[in-house]
Amino acid sequence: MDPEHVIIRDARPDEVDAVGDLIRAAYAELEAAYPADWSRYFDMVGRMNFHFERAEVIVAEQTGRLVGTVTFYRDGSQSGQGPWPEGSAGVLRLAVLPEARGLSLGRRLTDECIRRCREAGIKTLALHTTDWMPVAKAMYGRMGFARDESFDFVPRSGIYAYGYRLEV
Repeated sequence: MDPEHVIIRDARPDEVDAVGDLIRAAYAELEAAYPADWSRYFDMVGRMNFHFERAEVIVAEQTGRLVGTVTFYRDGSQSGQGPWPEGSAGVLRLAVLPEARGLSLGRRLTDECIRRCREAGIKTLALHTTDWMPVAKAMYGRMGFARDESFDFVPRSGIYAYGYRLEV
């Protein structure tokens, strides 16, 4: 896959199911590491209707195929996730198809969220990740995100969600 021919754009409303399928395909390999009810999580993570209504769903498209996505909340408190700092934007469900990895698409999608924060005058971009997503944790660290324990939380799944923030 050629990273030069990837377009980063907003998802269209008619792509809600395709985005959900993309997330499930990208997360499928995590099943062995997931310490809770995988089938419940796998079903939930691909349901995107709520997010399409309240957030900006951003996709990476290559030759007409969706290969990556991220969900960007200008108001992080609207995401339904644990406590994020007041006035911060939030990121959820960063996902890249396995065959599209290595093209820096996760970084490009996150950079797009940072760009949107700057454009809107939002000073903090926040996110959560887990121990079973070491590649994402490492990428966020390289991008300058700092751990912020003040907004760690444990959702119903029982999986500890680590808070990170970036001052943009």
